[in-house]
Amino acid sequence: MTQRIQRLAAAGAFLLAAATPVRAHVKWFVDASFGNAPLSFSEAVTPTFLALLALSLVTISLLVLAEERLTGARWYGSVNGWLSARQNQSDVVMRVAAAAVLLMNWQAGAMLVPEFTVQNAAIGWFQFLLALLLLFPTSTPIAGAGMIALYLYAVSRFGLFHMLDYLHYPGVGLFLALNRAPARVRALQIPVLYSSIGFSLCWVGLEKIVYPEWGLILLREHPQLALGFPIEFFLTGAAFVEISLGFLLILGVLERPLAATITLVFFLTTLVFGKTEVIGHTLLHGALIVFLLRGTGEMYRPPIAFHKSLPLRIAFGSVNFGVLVFALLFAYTGVAGVLHDDYEGPAAHSHERLDVSGEPSVPEIEVTLTPDTDPGWNAHLDVRNFRFAPEHAGGPHTMGEGHVHVEIDGVKLARWYGEWGHIPALSRGSHEIRFSLNTNDHHEYAVGETSIDWRTTLTVEDR
Repeated sequence: MTQRIQRLAAAGAFLLAAATPVRAHVKWFVDASFGNAPLSFSEAVTPTFLALLALSLVTISLLVLAEERLTGARWYGSVNGWLSARQNQSDVVMRVAAAAVLLMNWQAGAMLVPEFTVQNAAIGWFQFLLALLLLFPTSTPIAGAGMIALYLYAVSRFGLFHMLDYLHYPGVGLFLALNRAPARVRALQIPVLYSSIGFSLCWVGLEKIVYPEWGLILLREHPQLALGFPIEFFLTGAAFVEISLGFLLILGVLERPLAATITLVFFLTTLVFGKTEVIGHTLLHGALIVFLLRGTGEMYRPPIAFHKSLPLRIAFGSVNFGVLVFALLFAYTGVAGVLHDDYEGPAAHSHERLDVSGEPSVPEIEVTLTPDTDPGWNAHLDVRNFRFAPEHAGGPHTMGEGHVHVEIDGVKLARWYGEWGHIPALSRGSHEIRFSLNTNDHHEYAVGETSIDWRTTLTVEDR
């Protein structure tokens, strides 16, 4: 019986990690916008959603049961003891991971994560300074406070709703800030880390449900990630994997096996997404290794330990997971709807286009699409009175400079900075493709009220 439960635990941990290749933040690879229409609460709660929710509840219940059985296994206790004996190394691991992320972002001209490119050199040097402070234990709390300050600055620029994806940054910052605190205060390090990373995973998982087109674009470009499943089903499944993992970390169930599985899968997905994922996920790798070394810590009592009885633990885990999913989905769809309405308001539209009809040379664009030998199409952009200027992206407007936005069915696919690009494989049916010329500061070039763009309809038959 014990062996069967142990196999069940391993299978459950594998299933929870199997979909993690799509755990790369979609916004790192797709030029997403909160102007894209989100699903409402009722639209998001589909039969597939409910079926996967039920499957997640069963899986979480089995993992709670498995943990109960594993706790009594001698080999499991030996592994935990070996890791706990090295828990003093956890602070060094977290300092190294945080310093590496700060240095990579400084070198890449980004802030915190790959999607936040910055033109202000002071932000880059501030990250470099924080990395230097992390070299020394005595200055590590200052670096931790600096990471929290950097996160708050990002909130002021990009909004709290967006930055909740990255709540683990202030979590790690607080972990580091408490590095030299008294023992009782330092005990907060582990619960802060578990809760902040767990919430980040849940929030990013909800993004795939509420803004499915963002993830579908990525899966169309990398269909191998779907493991042979229909991409729409796989995306929702991946969302529930993330939400379940986040919840289990907060709950305190099988924290060490899950941490080991997730970090190993992250290393594998780097083969697909490359350096961008390394920059974005290194901090998570550091935190997961901390979980491996310290478990739940000596002074932290995780929520799952509130109940002594196994049936109550199972009920506690499954009921609270259902409550969490619906509560977060309700909040996410509500705020996403407000953001979309604000984006679509008259004030937003007045800034979207730049009328250049009075200029002596008005930009133009024509596009030639050619089917690729791989699924998809190669696109050649023929532009006139226009120059691609990736070096000035996000900077002030210069007439005739900029980049091209590519949209599929009204959803932004990417931002292109050259005359050649690739449209990934699309699902069966008709799709509206649009290429628009944009200024360095992200206004659409227009003649009067008409955007300067090129449109076509692609019809995909069964392959």
